[in-house]
Amino acid sequence: MTSIFELPATEFHKATRLFSDLAKLHPFVTAVLKKDEPGRIFVDDLNNPQSGFMSTKEVQFLAGDPDNARFNQALKHLLRDTICKGIAPQTTIDEVDLTFLNDKWEHQLKFLFGDWRWPPIPSRGVHYLWQEGQLQWQSLLPDGYTIQPLNACKVKAQPGKEMPFAIKPFVAFGVDGFGFCALHNGRIVSSCFCDLISKPSCEIGVETDPNHRRQNLATITTAATVAYALDNGFTNIWWICDVNNMGSIKTAVKNGFKEQFQTNSYFFILDEAEHRRQVNEHKRNFSTIRS
Repeated sequence: MTSIFELPATEFHKATRLFSDLAKLHPFVTAVLKKDEPGRIFVDDLNNPQSGFMSTKEVQFLAGDPDNARFNQALKHLLRDTICKGIAPQTTIDEVDLTFLNDKWEHQLKFLFGDWRWPPIPSRGVHYLWQEGQLQWQSLLPDGYTIQPLNACKVKAQPGKEMPFAIKPFVAFGVDGFGFCALHNGRIVSSCFCDLISKPSCEIGVETDPNHRRQNLATITTAATVAYALDNGFTNIWWICDVNNMGSIKTAVKNGFKEQFQTNSYFFILDEAEHRRQVNEHKRNFSTIRS
């Protein structure tokens, strides 16, 4: 007997109650439920769901009863046979990033991931919301750099191997995506852009080429992006990063973001070499925090 069902998009409303607590914490959940972002929702019962799994273009979520044995068994096969092989809501993914409320699903992770190729990496995300203040970034801009709106055409024109990793997905965001970038000799060296839109909420992130850091470029491009978001009716501007990413946290705070809460997640990278590299990085960060 089937113990896991995929909800059609027209019936996502049936999962609203199940994911309500997570929707308060993560804008991706709300965006998928409102069908502002692509996603898939799997539940144990089509009419009265008690356990659920949501997959988005970036992260995945577990909700409801963590001790639903039949659902968990079916979910284990789903993760292993589809998502673990790179079959995502709309496109191929290179990692699984599972988020859940508090620690209620943690005791099931060994069951869900126990026979995967390598163990997931624990992570803790810190969620910031813009509260107040707008930097006048123009006076901070160093010589030799210009700030311009980011668009798909500008990204496509960049040499692929030189493109900051984080802006590569921007090409697929379409007409609704927005952001700003710093250019040096015609090349994008820093970018801040919105990778999630579900008005009045959006989420933004930033990345800077290592060779161009410590010049306020992340702060500047973020300030320009926040100003644009506010001018275009976004009242809930989110910033989510790893709790150990002090550079990202400092950039957020400089731009008027304030911490709201933290969430636990576990991620699994399909590329083993990259997965092992991040395992070692996580161990170093954990050691630094404890010392």
